[in-house]
Amino acid sequence: MNEQEGIYYLPASSECVTAWLSADEHGEIRLRVSEEGYSYSRNEYEIEPKLGNLPRVFRFRDGGRLETSDSSLVRALENGREGGGLLRLVSWMEDRWPMAVASIAGMALFVFVFLEYAMPAIANHLAHEVPQAVRERISEESLDSFQRMNVLGEKITEGEDFELASRAFEEALAMVAGDLSPEYNYELHIHAAPAIGPNAFALPSGAIVATREFLELCETEEQVMAVFLHEIAHVEEQHGLRSVLQNTGVFLILSIALGDLSSMGGLLSSVPSLALESRYSQAFEIEADTFAGRQLIESGRSAAAMKEILVLLHRGSEGGEMLELISSHPSLGKRIDNLEAIEAAELLGAP
Repeated sequence: MNEQEGIYYLPASSECVTAWLSADEHGEIRLRVSEEGYSYSRNEYEIEPKLGNLPRVFRFRDGGRLETSDSSLVRALENGREGGGLLRLVSWMEDRWPMAVASIAGMALFVFVFLEYAMPAIANHLAHEVPQAVRERISEESLDSFQRMNVLGEKITEGEDFELASRAFEEALAMVAGDLSPEYNYELHIHAAPAIGPNAFALPSGAIVATREFLELCETEEQVMAVFLHEIAHVEEQHGLRSVLQNTGVFLILSIALGDLSSMGGLLSSVPSLALESRYSQAFEIEADTFAGRQLIESGRSAAAMKEILVLLHRGSEGGEMLELISSHPSLGKRIDNLEAIEAAELLGAP
């Protein structure tokens, strides 16, 4: 049996003597001190965690204490005991700090890749898997919330603005009828809304809200239709729920993936502010602009109406609240450039 030298501190005493440590295959250890011997079963001693290059310390139930160097014998005894896995990992990392640094860097890279690429993909999948009944509930709660907060005022169901918006809405739906998912229930809501001014936004169920102030800002019916096409894209791609899922993080996504629809309650408080404050990503806004521009061009028109309304909305936002189509999003110039690139591609016959 191999023995290892150490310094043994006698129980209830500061006296120390040289001792020799050995162990059997069951983890029972034996200390040989001068002519005497002490035996300890596995539950009669503890091994303190390794700290850098300091001696390894054994504490015994009778009050004795042994200090010895780190060795394969000590590590074997330590690994054979229950628990201590995390402490052993820390010790392992201390001994191999370059690998520890590399591990931390690798974890940081993993988190970045997950949040940048995996999270959006997961959110996209789950947003389209949410039952329409849940989307309807979210949308209804959102509209109720807007009205309780006086964000949306009187609902408009007649008059010139109503007729113009209804025509533009029906024409927009007819234009993209072949691309619409039958799952969504498209309906138009028009409200007076001096609190937020010219605005239009989409809710997950297919409800699209336009304010009277927005309709008054538009100069042509085609501009209204262009905005409705933009909002239809937000519904079809479920940009609202995807944004909420991505912003809320891993825990809500896992809850929904595991079928815990009670977690959807968190969405009810997030979607209203999302819709009003337009916290869609720049990619989502460009995607919706692109959808609207292409639909206008493919119908024999041009993307001019979309560009015009973006300019009008940008002017209307100066000195006031940012509007739905432009706040927290790509610059006006970038969005106009995107639409002009679509027009140029169509002229060249590019797909």
